[in-house]
Amino acid sequence: MMRTLHAKAMAVLARGAGGERGAATAEYALILALVAIALIASLTSLEGALSDQLSDIVSEITGSG
Repeated sequence: MMRTLHAKAMAVLARGAGGERGAATAEYALILALVAIALIASLTSLEGALSDQLSDIVSEITGSG
C-alpha cells in the first residue's frame, strides 16, 4: 500500500514539476504523506487497547465475563 501511495505521489510530483504550481503540488504531497504516516502510527498504537475493549464488550454481551 505504501509503495502505491509513494508511486502516485511521485507521479503527481513529476506531472506538476513546473513553477509555483509544482511547488504547491509538492507541498500537498508532503502533507498527504505526513497525514498518512500519522494515521498509520496512531492506529497501530491504538490496536491493542481497541482489541481489549472490544473483547470486554463481547464478553459482557455473551455473558462469559
